[in-house]
Amino acid sequence: MKRISLFLVVLAMLLVPFAAQAEGFTIGYSLKTITNDAFQLALYTGIKDAVEASGNTFVDAIAESQTAVATQVNQIEDLIAQGVDALILNPMDANAVIPVMEKAKAANIPVILVDQGVNAHEDLYVTFVSTDNFAAAKLAGQKMAEILGGEGNVIIVRGANGSSAGDQRADGFKAGIEGTGLVLVNEQAGDWVVDKAMQVTENMLQANPEIDGIFCCSDNMVPGILQALKNNDIDPAGLCFISFDGAKAGCDYIAAGEMTGTMAQFPAKIGAKAVEVMLGVLDGSVDPATIEKFVDAGTDMYTKDNLDMAAQFWF
Repeated sequence: MKRISLFLVVLAMLLVPFAAQAEGFTIGYSLKTITNDAFQLALYTGIKDAVEASGNTFVDAIAESQTAVATQVNQIEDLIAQGVDALILNPMDANAVIPVMEKAKAANIPVILVDQGVNAHEDLYVTFVSTDNFAAAKLAGQKMAEILGGEGNVIIVRGANGSSAGDQRADGFKAGIEGTGLVLVNEQAGDWVVDKAMQVTENMLQANPEIDGIFCCSDNMVPGILQALKNNDIDPAGLCFISFDGAKAGCDYIAAGEMTGTMAQFPAKIGAKAVEVMLGVLDGSVDPATIEKFVDAGTDMYTKDNLDMAAQFWF
């Protein structure tokens, strides 16, 4: 009798991995917020839909703030403790998430980054799926120099301090205007939100009222910038104003003559690709060592000349 019981216990232990696989994988997604952020909502929906369409389980951890770095770190630790099979991560801070990514690695939980990356530590993640923020913003800078004829004062409304995406966009734009004759007179962090963007734009306008161009690191902050311009009696139609995201809201400002252009991203494509790669890693059909560390989801620049084409990608 004891032998039979022992046999059943051993058999049950052997069958646990197969049972888990039969039930599907649990994939966690950690991000900042989907509130008042069309891009993040579209990316979230793309990941959730792709996971659930594959018959697996989707679990989210939403920090509910654009800058709640500590909350995100704690939520990732919770996902690891829950025993998720994999983690898709959109890090708010490129450095703060490193220790918790090390914990995920120790727990044999594969990680894929989306939208924003981390500094170095390529051993901690499978791949990073995103827009090439630097290259896209560099193009924005080159386009602005072309539109302004290679002269004029410009400002940058950055993302949040510590955000790799925000830093890459600001740095890319500066690379695009380098040697063109445009002068960057100021740059400040808008933290991805309307109120802060309005505040820092007004601060920059007070210090440098004669500007010819504005580069904004996200369409999400555009309403605040437009309000700051209005408060200072500056007509946005008289400026070269280029933003980043390609959201419908940004395109609506272009159609209204309040913005020159926006660098497009494709969040649904980013989300679907991240899930596709992760499922391949989980079921063993893809060797993580063969995957490039960065997957570019592509970009384009929307202006008044191609809004009809842009409509199919709006979010």
